[in-house]
Amino acid sequence: MTLTYHALGYYALPALIAAGLLLGVLPRDSQAHRLVARTTLLGLLLVAALVGLSY
Repeated sequence: MTLTYHALGYYALPALIAAGLLLGVLPRDSQAHRLVARTTLLGLLLVAALVGLSY
């Protein structure tokens, strides 16, 4: 399976929407909220690094 930019966007967009919904529902001081927030940030940084290193 080849990971293209189209596939990256196709899978990242629903994941980011789901993470945003989870962050809105979870209590702000919970461990689950921190985990989802950190995982979302890590995913965004990974996508940015992949795009940045491709040029």
